[in-house]
Amino acid sequence: MELPPDAPPQESTESADQTKRHRAPVPGWVRRHKALTVLGLLVLVLAVSVGSWLFFLNSKIDDIPRFEADFERDDRPSRSQPDEALNVLLVGVDGRGEDVRSQIQEGDTGAVLSDTMMIWHLEEDHQSSQVVSFPRDSWVDIPGHGKNKLNAAFSLGGPELLVHTLEDTLDIYIDHVAVVDFEGFRGITDTLGGVELETADGGKQHFDGEEALEYVRERKSLPGGDFDRIDRQQNFLRQVLFDATRSSTRMNPVTVTNLIGDLGKLLILDDDFTNGEIRDLGLDVVTQGAGEVDWMTAFNDGTGYEGEASVVYLDIEKSRELMAAISDDEFDEYLEDNKIDRLPKPEDVN
Repeated sequence: MELPPDAPPQESTESADQTKRHRAPVPGWVRRHKALTVLGLLVLVLAVSVGSWLFFLNSKIDDIPRFEADFERDDRPSRSQPDEALNVLLVGVDGRGEDVRSQIQEGDTGAVLSDTMMIWHLEEDHQSSQVVSFPRDSWVDIPGHGKNKLNAAFSLGGPELLVHTLEDTLDIYIDHVAVVDFEGFRGITDTLGGVELETADGGKQHFDGEEALEYVRERKSLPGGDFDRIDRQQNFLRQVLFDATRSSTRMNPVTVTNLIGDLGKLLILDDDFTNGEIRDLGLDVVTQGAGEVDWMTAFNDGTGYEGEASVVYLDIEKSRELMAAISDDEFDEYLEDNKIDRLPKPEDVN
C-alpha cells in the first residue's frame, strides 16, 4: 500500500528488531557484571561522602581564628628551607581562662604570658620533622627594646616581635606562627579519650583534660624548673601526636573531624597560613601518619642572673648551626658529627 507523500516513513520490522537487539545488552551487561556495577556505585557514594567530608573539614578549618601579621622587614634572614618545607613557630600561652585569642587579634598582648616557644620544622617530604624548644627565660636581644627575656618579646610586640627576635637570634626564616592556648589542651585530650604517659616505675598514668593541663603547666615543683617543664610539654605533645595519628584514630573521620574542631578552640594562626596549607598538612597526617619527629631543646651555656631576674644564656653559635641544618633539611647529616639535647624517653621525664 502506498503512503501519502507527506506521511512519515515507517520503520521496517527488521529495523525495529535491530534497535531492540541494540538496546537489550544494557540490562544484560548489568546482570553479567553485578560486581563491577556494585563497585561503581560504591565508588560514587564514597566520592560523594569524601567530598562532603572535605567540605565540612574545610569549614572546621575556617573556624580556626587568624591574626593579622606582617613579618617582612629590612634585613630579614633569607629563606633557605626547600620549597615544600616549613618553619612554624609554636607559641604556648596561658590565659588562665581569659580569651587570649581575642587579645592577640586585637593586638593587646601586654598581659599574655608566652610560656612556651618551639620551632617546628617540617621537612620537604612531610615525613620527618624536628621540634626545638627555647626556654622562656632565654636572655636575648629584642629588636627596639634591648636585652630581655625571650618571653618578653611577645608581651612587648606580640607574635611579630617574637618572630623578629627569634629570626635575628637564630638567623633563620620563620614561615608561619601558631599560638596555642593551653586551655585548649582539655578538649583535645578528652577527644582522644585521655592520654597515658609512662612513669619511672614502668607503669602508666592516665590524664584527662584537666590533669593534662596541670601536667604541662607545672614548673615550680620540678627539680629542673623550666627545663623540666619543657620536657613535660614535649613529652605530652609527643604522646598526643602518637595517639592522634595512629591508624585507628586517623582512619576514623568522626574523630579526625572532632580533633580539627578542637584545634579551633586551641589555636590562632597568622593570616597567611591558608586553609589549603592546613588541609594539605592534615590530609598528609591522615593518610601517612606523623612520620618521624625529633624533639630537642636549643643549646645553652647555663643559667644566671641579670639584675634580680633569673635567666638562661643561649649558646647562640651552636643554636644557629643546629637551626641552619634543620632548616636546610640536613638534620641527619648534622647528627653524624654533633650531639643534641634530646627529649628523654617517656619514663625518664620528671
